[in-house]
Amino acid sequence: MTLELMASNLTLQARAERLALLDPEALRKEAIRAARDRDEAGLWAVTEAFLVMRGGRGARVSAQTLEAYAIGLRVLLAWGETSGLSFLRPRPNDGYAFVRHLEGLGLAPSSVRVRLAGARAVFAALRWAGATDAAPFTDVRAATDPVPAWQKRKPYPDADVRKLLAEANEEDAVLILLGADCGLRATEMTTLLRADLHFGGDTPYLVVTGKRQKRQEVPLSRRTEAALKRWVEMTPSYKPHVITLRNRRAIEDRIGKLCERAGVRYDGRQVHGLRHTAGTRVYQETKDVLAVRDHLRHASITTSETYVNYARQGEKAVNRDW
Repeated sequence: MTLELMASNLTLQARAERLALLDPEALRKEAIRAARDRDEAGLWAVTEAFLVMRGGRGARVSAQTLEAYAIGLRVLLAWGETSGLSFLRPRPNDGYAFVRHLEGLGLAPSSVRVRLAGARAVFAALRWAGATDAAPFTDVRAATDPVPAWQKRKPYPDADVRKLLAEANEEDAVLILLGADCGLRATEMTTLLRADLHFGGDTPYLVVTGKRQKRQEVPLSRRTEAALKRWVEMTPSYKPHVITLRNRRAIEDRIGKLCERAGVRYDGRQVHGLRHTAGTRVYQETKDVLAVRDHLRHASITTSETYVNYARQGEKAVNRDW
């Protein structure tokens, strides 16, 4: 674990311990006050402390997870203002009503699930603190997504990747290639350290901190290695991180603007579509789902199978000439 990550975790852990080590009655009163007053900062402090002290990832919970849960709390508070939700004594159907409200807004099922996870965390934290026994979201499920996963965030064709690279500056080129050749997620790009770049030899690689804080090696393509070397040599004072952008939204904004300048469609692909480009090309060249799993570091091969569908796009129907 890097010194910077350790410092961040210590700060997170210190905030959690400030509440967790209170006298149980003091913690309960603080949680009741925050719930009663709909105090966003107070509710988040209790939720964050719960996630750190009792969550599966502890102080290593990712910044992306914390951000998603904080947004979930904010959305829940906004809905609660109009619906009359009580954080201390919720009604039996409040959980279902909240999810149906999100679906009615037209949110994607994946976004609904994330907001629902945030709401569950808030009430789990209030139960942990002794403020309530209510669990209005425990059995609530989002509606099934009718759109297959492979029809979302489609990959960028190779011609579009070339257009992006032709328009890109040095840092933009690194972003494009980390996604399109190496399959990095946006948050993995923001946390990539210069110390984790390993050039030279037969198999140059980088070490990425992925989901669940797993450290894994990712091989570098020749053009990605060249782009990284050029960028690192240009920016020796930018340590410790490889790129200057510090969050996922900044990368999304950068790639979106690059697509606009290059005349490449961004909608329906976004930054994650670059990762889909990498996985699709691996399958096209190997016809091996296990190779896709390994390159993209999937926990389940079921996720990797999605790339078979991407690769088949545009192929002639098997019965066309019958």
